[in-house]
Amino acid sequence: MKLVENMLFKYGNGKVIRILFINPVTSIIYIIDMDSSRWPYPVTRADFLILHKNREIIVVEEDIYSRAVPEEELNNIEKMKRDHSWEIVSFFKSNLVNEEHMYISKFRQTAIKKTMETFNISYNGLKKYLIKYLKGGKIKSGLLPNYFRCGARGKERKVGEKKRGRPRQKNENVGVNIDDNIKKFFKVGLNRYYYNHRKNSLKTTYELILRDYFTTETVEESGVRIPILVEMKKLPTYEQFLYWFRKTNNSTKQIISRNGTRVYQQNYRAIIGNSTQDAGTGPGTLFQIDSTMFDIYLVSSFNRDLIVGRPILFLVVDIYSRVILGFNIGFESLNSYSGAMVALANSMTSKVGLCRKYGMDITDEEFPFCVPQRILTDRGELVSSQIENAIENLGITIQQTPPYHADFKGIIESSFNILNLKVKPFADGVVVNGNKKGKERGEYDYRLKGTLSLDEFTKIVIKCILFHNNHHVLNEYVLDETMIEKKVEKIPIKIWEHGLKYKKGQLRILPEKVIKTHLFPTDYATLTARGLSYRKLLFASEYALKNGWFQKARIEGSKKVKICYNPMDLSELLMFDENGELHKFSLLEHLSMYSNKGVNEIEQLKKHEQEIDSKNKEKELQEKIKLYSEIENIVKEARERTEAEKDHSKSKSQRIKGIKENQRNERMLQRKKAKEESVFKEFSDELNDEIDEFAMFREWGESDYDE
Repeated sequence: MKLVENMLFKYGNGKVIRILFINPVTSIIYIIDMDSSRWPYPVTRADFLILHKNREIIVVEEDIYSRAVPEEELNNIEKMKRDHSWEIVSFFKSNLVNEEHMYISKFRQTAIKKTMETFNISYNGLKKYLIKYLKGGKIKSGLLPNYFRCGARGKERKVGEKKRGRPRQKNENVGVNIDDNIKKFFKVGLNRYYYNHRKNSLKTTYELILRDYFTTETVEESGVRIPILVEMKKLPTYEQFLYWFRKTNNSTKQIISRNGTRVYQQNYRAIIGNSTQDAGTGPGTLFQIDSTMFDIYLVSSFNRDLIVGRPILFLVVDIYSRVILGFNIGFESLNSYSGAMVALANSMTSKVGLCRKYGMDITDEEFPFCVPQRILTDRGELVSSQIENAIENLGITIQQTPPYHADFKGIIESSFNILNLKVKPFADGVVVNGNKKGKERGEYDYRLKGTLSLDEFTKIVIKCILFHNNHHVLNEYVLDETMIEKKVEKIPIKIWEHGLKYKKGQLRILPEKVIKTHLFPTDYATLTARGLSYRKLLFASEYALKNGWFQKARIEGSKKVKICYNPMDLSELLMFDENGELHKFSLLEHLSMYSNKGVNEIEQLKKHEQEIDSKNKEKELQEKIKLYSEIENIVKEARERTEAEKDHSKSKSQRIKGIKENQRNERMLQRKKAKEESVFKEFSDELNDEIDEFAMFREWGESDYDE
C-alpha cells in the first residue's frame, strides 16, 4: 500500500489517526490521534502495514478535519486569530533543523522555549496551536477558530424599537438604530465620496452622506437650494458611521481606490518567499508554473468553419524531477487568474478521470500529483492578494522571479519548447515564421489551415505530457552520486520515483474539495425546481434529489447559492450548502453537448444560437404579418356574406333559439357534402380513364389508316 502525508485511518473503536511524516530512510511513520491532545507518536512502517492488512485500521476517504472556507467568507476576527496562530507556528518551525524534529520530544524542546519567550505564551497554549495545526492537515486554514460550532456569536442583533448599544449620557437623545437601509446609505456614500482619487476624509464623507440621505426639505437662499437635515435624534452619529466603516472596510480596496494599484503593489502587497531557493530536498518541494500562447490556430468544436485563434497553455512542472504535474488549455488571456488556478488544481489532484474523458486509461503513477511546499512564478499569473491568500491557505509558499528574467524559469520554458516541437510537424494551422511581421506576397495564410478543435488539441497535449513524463530522456540533467549508484535513468518519472524513495521530500495530499475550494473561482447559481441553474445550464445531484431541494424550490421559490467551478469545464459544479459543506452537481443529460466545454466555448455556442434565432425571428415576424393579413381578409369576406344573407327581421332571442338543432342540420349537411365530393371524385377518375382509352384507340386507328 502506498502511504502519503495527511492520509487518515480509522480503528475499529472509532479512533481516527492522521499520517504526519514518513522518514524514507528509517521507515518511521509519525501519526497523531485526532480525538485527543496527545503529541504525535512514531510507529514503524512494517507495523502500520500489518494493522492495515489485518483490517484493524481502514482508510478514511473523506477528510472532515481539513476546513475548506473561502477567504471572503471569513470575518476580520477569524482572519486575525488565524494569522496570529500561523505566525506562532511558523516561528516554531523556523527554529527546527528539519520537519521531523517537530515530532521528537528532545529535539522540539529548544524551539518550544524560544517560541514561548518570543510570544509570551504558555506551554499548553503553544501545544494547543501546534496540535491544531497538525490535525488540520498542516495548512493555514487548519488554524481557523471553530466559531461555526458556537451559538450566535458574531451575528448582528435584530433591529427593534429599543435602541441597541450603550445608552447615551448627559441626557442626550436616545439615538437611532442602524438598519439595513442606513447601512446601504453608508455603503453607497463611501463608494461615491471616499473610495476615489479625491481622497476625502471620513468626516467629510459622513457629512456628505447626511446631506444626500437625511434631509426633509430644501429652502432657497439667494438663488441656492439648501437641504434641511432631519431632527438630530433621527441622525446616525459619526461614531456609528465609523463603527460600520471599520467593520466592513476592505483595506486593499481602500489603498487601490485612493492611491492606485501601483502604490499598493509596490508598498503594501505581501512579499512571500524568494527566488534563490532550490528543490534539492526532493519531489514535491518546488513547482514552477507559467503560460504561453501555443503556435497553432484552432477551430470551434461546434462549428469547424469558425477559426477561434491560438490557445493559451499553462504548465506546472516539478523542479526536482522535471515531471509535468499539471496543465490547462483554454482561450483565457495570458497570466489569467482562472487559467493559473485550474492548472494548479490539476497538478494537485488525480488526472485519471480527466484522461478517461479523452479516451485514455492511465494510472496516478504515470501522471502523478501532490501539494507542493513552494511555487515559483514570475510577476504574471500569481501577482494578486486573492491568489496569494488562496495558495497560502493550502500551506504553500509563493516565490516570484524578478521582472524581465524568464531565464529564472528555464525548466518550464524548455517544456513549452519540447511540446511545440512535437506538435508542429503534424498539426495544421501551425504558425510559421512567428517572428516575421506580415507575410510575403502570394504566401498562403496559415490561419486558414486550422483543423484541430480544443478537445482534439488537448488530447494531443496529454499524450505529449505522458510521453515526456514516462519516456523522454533528459540529456542535460545532472545526476547526483546516489542516482549514479542506483543507476537511475534520466527519465522524469524515474527521477521522481527515486526522489520519493531516497530523498527527504515527501508527497503531501489534501482532499480534492479543499483544493478546489481555495483555487477555483466562486460565483452564485440559482437553485430552481428544474435544477441548479448557472449560465443558462442546469445541474443536479443525487444528494439534492434525495433531500428534495428542487421540490422545495418549486414550493418556496428559487434562491441563490454559492458555488465554485472549473471555468475550463462546466460539466460539474461544487455547491456550498448552509453549513459550508460542498456538494457535487453534474450537468443534466439533455445538455450533454456542453460537457467538457469551458465558459468561453459555451458562450460562443450561445452567441451562435442567438444569431440563428435572430434571423429566424425576422422571418417569423414577416410570416406572422402575412398570416394576420390573411386571417383579416377571410374574416372580412365572411362578415360581408353574413350581412348579405342575415334576416334582420328576426329578434336576438329568435336567432339564438334552436342552436343545437341548427348544429345537427349543419353536421348532416357537411356529411352529405363530403359524400358527394367523394362520388364526384370517383366519377371524375373513371371519366379520365375512358378519355385516355378513347385517345389511345383514336391514335391507333389513325396510324392504321395511314398505313
